[in-house]
Amino acid sequence: MMPSAQQAGPGAAPIDASAASEPSGLVPIIDGLPSGPRERLHQLVTRRAFEPGSTFMHEGDVTKSMSIIVRGRVALRLRVPERGAVTILTLDPGDIVGWSAIVAPYRATTSATTLEPTELATIPADALRAILAADNEVAAVFLPRVMETISARVAATRDQLLDLFRGVEIDPW
Repeated sequence: MMPSAQQAGPGAAPIDASAASEPSGLVPIIDGLPSGPRERLHQLVTRRAFEPGSTFMHEGDVTKSMSIIVRGRVALRLRVPERGAVTILTLDPGDIVGWSAIVAPYRATTSATTLEPTELATIPADALRAILAADNEVAAVFLPRVMETISARVAATRDQLLDLFRGVEIDPW
């Protein structure tokens, strides 16, 4: 079985990034870093392109890489008993997919499926954890950006939960 970050949904295999119809963009988050850390992180990046409907990360699997969406859209889906996979958030260019690659126990909390042709800038989890542990300059400028993304994700999830429970009477405690 292939690692999570390399699996694709039925009939939607990853495509070669060089075959993508749109030119590859810059790598959001990384390109805004100072030159030294930016260059060291870029050395770890691999571009991957996916057709719509490709599931490249599966809830519960060990997260083998962290990706930044360069173009396209990705749905984060959660398994809900008696409802199946439910989309809880849609991600756009600049968003991170697979931040659990740097947070123990390194397991995906959702599945990730492309909604349209999507290009990812992917960094292998082991290499990313190694550079963050060994290179204080990279860690000091990159981790705050990851934390901003996680914070925004938590806020968006909170807003969705508030919408979901709006009008439902629940006891406060």
